[in-house]
Amino acid sequence: MFWQEDIKEEHFTLPDTIQDAVFNIHAKILPIDHAYLLSQALLKHLPWLEKVNAGVFDISVADGNGWEQDHEFGFYYPSKRSKLSIRIPKERLDEVAILAGKTLDLGDYEINVVKVLKPKLMSDMQIVFAKHIACDENADEEVFLQSAFTQLQILGIQPKKMMAGLKRKITTPEGVIHTRSLMVADLRKVESVKLQEVGIGEHRLLGCGLFLPQKGIESVDAV
Repeated sequence: MFWQEDIKEEHFTLPDTIQDAVFNIHAKILPIDHAYLLSQALLKHLPWLEKVNAGVFDISVADGNGWEQDHEFGFYYPSKRSKLSIRIPKERLDEVAILAGKTLDLGDYEINVVKVLKPKLMSDMQIVFAKHIACDENADEEVFLQSAFTQLQILGIQPKKMMAGLKRKITTPEGVIHTRSLMVADLRKVESVKLQEVGIGEHRLLGCGLFLPQKGIESVDAV
């Protein structure tokens, strides 16, 4: 755990340069480890995602929020509230909207993109959480937090509080990507937005380095 004193709030105007394109979807069943399959399916329709500052969130939420998961076999059953979210520059929103009505082919699985919803701006909340930050398989918590701290400083962000959470794996044909969740708290508004816009680490199209706002400091081991 990394912890410093609170900071004073400052005035900040929320920008709209980076936004989350959001879609209602329908899928009967998906593998829990579906990040690579999803990214490849999206690139068939939107090959330019690799050339811009884009990120793809995996389609999952914490247990108990309307999802049924079969951890023994590595599958889950999305609910009607399931969403597909793609973080992209504002000027690409019209282009990504073509996904509405399409079927994403994930091999043995498929996702029907039902309709496009109103895009979401980044948040100026002081607490943000990333489910996946790419890391070394053997890195302990201290090494992981120090690496995150260094990356944040490069962005001009001075983190006051950070907590490392669950370790996970993302399977790709090139090998396994090891990740760990990360909460960063007590950010200035400008820092929070910048971190959401830019992210840290690699593999953005696999859902790594993407931060979402959190209402409070909760146990990151639960997400």
